[in-house]
Amino acid sequence: MGLRGSQTMLASAPVRAAGERVSGLWAAFGAAAICFCAVFFGGGLVAVDAPIVWIGALALLLAALLAGFAPVRIDRAPAVFLGCLFGLAVWAGLSTIWSISADRSWAFTNRTLVYSAFALVGVIVGGLVSRERLAQGAALLVGGVVAWALVAKCVPALYSDYGRLARLRSPLSYWNELALICDAGVPLALWLGRRRTATSAVLLYGLVVTLLLTYSRFGVALACLAAAAWVLLDRERVESLAAVVLGGGAGAAAFGIALALPGITKDGQPRSVRAHDGWIFALVLVAGAVLVYVAARFLARHPVAPQRRTRVERVAGGAALALALAGLAVSIAFAGHIWKEFTNPASSQITNTVCHLCSVNSSNRWTWWQEAWHAFTRHPVGGTGAGTFELTNQMLRRAPIVVDEPHNVPLQFLSELGIVGFVLYLGAAAAAFRGVVRVRRDPAALALGIAVAVFFAHAIVDKDWNFVATCGPLLFLAGALLARPAAAAERTVRRRPLVAIAALAFALAGIYSLAAPWLAQRDLPATSLAQAKRAHSYDPLSVGALMDWAAYEDAGGHTARAAELYREAAAREPENAETWYELGRFYFDYKAWLLSYEALNNSYTYDRFGAASTPCGLLDQARAKAYNFTPPKLLKKCPGLRRSASP
Repeated sequence: MGLRGSQTMLASAPVRAAGERVSGLWAAFGAAAICFCAVFFGGGLVAVDAPIVWIGALALLLAALLAGFAPVRIDRAPAVFLGCLFGLAVWAGLSTIWSISADRSWAFTNRTLVYSAFALVGVIVGGLVSRERLAQGAALLVGGVVAWALVAKCVPALYSDYGRLARLRSPLSYWNELALICDAGVPLALWLGRRRTATSAVLLYGLVVTLLLTYSRFGVALACLAAAAWVLLDRERVESLAAVVLGGGAGAAAFGIALALPGITKDGQPRSVRAHDGWIFALVLVAGAVLVYVAARFLARHPVAPQRRTRVERVAGGAALALALAGLAVSIAFAGHIWKEFTNPASSQITNTVCHLCSVNSSNRWTWWQEAWHAFTRHPVGGTGAGTFELTNQMLRRAPIVVDEPHNVPLQFLSELGIVGFVLYLGAAAAAFRGVVRVRRDPAALALGIAVAVFFAHAIVDKDWNFVATCGPLLFLAGALLARPAAAAERTVRRRPLVAIAALAFALAGIYSLAAPWLAQRDLPATSLAQAKRAHSYDPLSVGALMDWAAYEDAGGHTARAAELYREAAAREPENAETWYELGRFYFDYKAWLLSYEALNNSYTYDRFGAASTPCGLLDQARAKAYNFTPPKLLKKCPGLRRSASP
């Protein structure tokens, strides 16, 4: 009787509720920690850097623990979402079999696995924590990002690289990703206006200043669309319009003042100028925030009368419609010029100054998209291999500009993972969109949903999949929106030891997969034969480790072994100009002129702006020595080739 009574007491509603609050609190705390680490310590572009290793390890361990012990159930919609994401990771891993760069494919697989872990954590936490709490946490994180970005601009010691390039990007290291965070924060700031009008306006003010200082054209357009979507779908439109006018207007004014401060918006400024203008800009920011706060408090105390709300909404709607029609008319009138400018390939990237905001040039995106489509048509089913667009770009580029992705995530998957990867990505996006539509009646969920929609829209014009700072937290929110909040009766902690053990084993395997390429990268470039072999043991897919190993074998007099390793590197990445160049240089050193010419010619074929393209370089010399012939035009530039080609 005593034992049964104690079991009944443990299973009572108050005890269960207390236990669920604790479990939900710990889950939310863990999720907040990994999202914070991703945004502030993600290190910008990730490949095999240390941040993706330890942040990914935390995400995988948290996902494993929650999968084994969290009191939630995963329904069909989140299951489809997670299935597509983990399916992407599996397909990317399989692509190492046929990839033109298996090493890059491994790194891409690791990133996708980490993003899937973030999404799984989101699905589980979304069943334990209310949408309102999630929106509050997301708004707090966005506010922290904005605060740090602006402070780092004002204080040179916090981010010294602004002396080289003034475009705002800290703490994400890439301006367009910082703009994406700001875009996602716009609906969250407007949602805050339902309760904290002054806080909402100040946050929106900071978002606008930060966004404009990134000079991101699509970011500005997307922020406007996000604000319009919120105003259109939310019932308290007048308050949202007031926040937009206050925050947006003051933010634009602060940006205008920043343009007059060389230390804030000009490249190549000395530290003294940046420090001087930084203090001025800091005072401007604080003054603007105070004015916005006071004005918002005043408006909150004098709400619009109910009989005037409809009139205000009609006037605002008419103004928005007129603006949209004017924009459409201008687009139609100058469609030919806009299209020509957008598709015009540039010999160099367009400027990173404020003039960037006024340009409609695609900044070579149109060219990269064509290159990605070309790669897809060559390999329609499986693509060229995950993360391999850099080699595609080197082979097809017509200007000395190197890019690692086509700046279009759907097209990236189509190019690198074929139709299978593309369908899996679309499946994940469609599932996330379903979550957005399903919860649109809840204001907090609506704000989160618009943020998720902004993420997938932004991915159409940039390389978002390369950044854990944005993909991780925003896919976490997408998973949280898809989760079905569990009823109290369903939130009984079910111990699933087999699931927990399997999840933990999977997480440990994933952590090893993350750590191995990073450990290899630490040993490269190798300073000894032992170090090169150690790097190869960590990452057997790395051609860098193979070529370093070959160089030390060659230096030690093991010519046959060195030749074998160089040939293995070239065979492993047959469309990599660097591997062919190193093989050709090896043959050149040993006077194997024909073999050297063939390898160097392959290098030039796969990158006409690479090392083999140097006038009078190894390729020209090897051709002259192998065939005793030099084209007359080249002979004028390189008269020494006549002597080197003589028998």
